[in-house]
Amino acid sequence: MANRDNVAGRLGLEKGENGYSLSGKSLIAGIGGVLGILEAVLPATTFSIVYAVFQEAVYAVGAAASLSIAFIIIRLARKQSIQQAIIGALAIALAAFLALRNGGQAADYFVPGFFTNAGYGLAMLVSIAIRRPLMGYVAQILFGLENWRQSASYKRLRLVTWIWFAFFTSRLAVQLPLYFSDQVELLAASRVIMGAPAYAGLLALSWILLRKIASEQSGKLESAKSEE
Repeated sequence: MANRDNVAGRLGLEKGENGYSLSGKSLIAGIGGVLGILEAVLPATTFSIVYAVFQEAVYAVGAAASLSIAFIIIRLARKQSIQQAIIGALAIALAAFLALRNGGQAADYFVPGFFTNAGYGLAMLVSIAIRRPLMGYVAQILFGLENWRQSASYKRLRLVTWIWFAFFTSRLAVQLPLYFSDQVELLAASRVIMGAPAYAGLLALSWILLRKIASEQSGKLESAKSEE
């Protein structure tokens, strides 16, 4: 089932003989692989270093954008997703424009990320508000957890969705004050720390919780069948 495999891959899972599992290798793949991690870490780190040395937005943006473009070229050379490369190029162009436009500042380079986190966080919040938490559908796809909205698992799946919401909003809670106070170096550092490393931790925690919920629900169903 392609859809299930796609969701599993995004959560850092790998498919084996006994279903899906989490490993160091699959977790790294889930956050974009080694190349994806470097894409997330190196441009922001380079931006921070260059800006700290020269205090010039154009140098910092140029260095970070050059690295990001290099990664896009590598992906194209490897014949990886062109769509992803195009999205990456547009994101770089937007970030560079915001930072280098008239009236712009170096910290504006990170503005697109704010909207991305706000968008994901809002999606999680809306799904909870309409009583259809997104992580419930993830559990349904991965574990075949049917009728979870009418089961005892609903509250726990909602809790997992709240955790994802908290992850995205915590990024904004930390980074927006740094942006408005123009602490560019700290903003870049927080972008790195709360990027791939924190996301990997979120994936691992989500897998543990979802697997436990699915396992307990399956156990209850088996018990109910045996009593009939």
